[in-house]
Amino acid sequence: MKWTPDTKAGPRGYLVEPEEFQTLEITMPADGVALITLNRPHKLNAFNTEMIGEIRAAMWRMNYDERVRVIVITGKGRGFCAGRDVEELRGERGMPLPHYRAYVRANHEMLDDFEAIEKPVIAAINGICAGGGIELAASCDFRFASDAATFLLPEIFIGVIPASGACSRMIPMVGIENVKDMVMTGRTVDAHEIREMRFVRRVAAADKLMEEVLAYAKLLMKGAPLAIGIGKHITNTCQNIDTDSGRMLERLAQSSLVGSTDSTEGVKAFIEKRAPNFTGR
Repeated sequence: MKWTPDTKAGPRGYLVEPEEFQTLEITMPADGVALITLNRPHKLNAFNTEMIGEIRAAMWRMNYDERVRVIVITGKGRGFCAGRDVEELRGERGMPLPHYRAYVRANHEMLDDFEAIEKPVIAAINGICAGGGIELAASCDFRFASDAATFLLPEIFIGVIPASGACSRMIPMVGIENVKDMVMTGRTVDAHEIREMRFVRRVAAADKLMEEVLAYAKLLMKGAPLAIGIGKHITNTCQNIDTDSGRMLERLAQSSLVGSTDSTEGVKAFIEKRAPNFTGR
């Protein structure tokens, strides 16, 4: 990934070359933290085909960039993400169904990238979070919301349903009745109500949101990177399989970690009563 100094992001901040991405800004506001800011504020950061491609490209690179320990995603302006750009819907009536299915598959794979990457991903929900924006947040590992944020699934008002995870990924998070409530009424839910549903981990004052997110990111960087990544992967997998298979996967995962350099260092540091020096190996 091509990083260049960004004075607006502070002395430790970096920015991807501006000609690379038109719908995203990527900075590093703290050591090890990559901040993806959706940059279509005039559309409340609704994603279009270009943004889907750019998010996938950014996530692909972050898989291999060892400087990136935690990924945070937020939105520019007053919206986190308003879901899909409805303007693109205009041409779909004449779109061949295989083309439409290819588009939706790319959309789903973009969201899967957040869930699959073996690095923690935090959604910093700074404002309006609607439709696919909720589904994007649901694909992250953790969700922090501004007290000014609002949440809604308005798809029923254009004759469709939220079809990129709200009807599936959200059920174990908030329960089937809460999912039906949001899907079938399309009503707006404030940050405190959605916190009660347990969709977000914490609600913060708007001017403190990023401070709290970055503080939590630092907690996520205290452990061994390999163990954190495998822990995420195994936990995601175990929610969809029986417990016997889950325990078998846990044993296999553990066997891949115990011989790592970081595991040896962690045990040694524990015995010597000092902080470990993890290298991600």
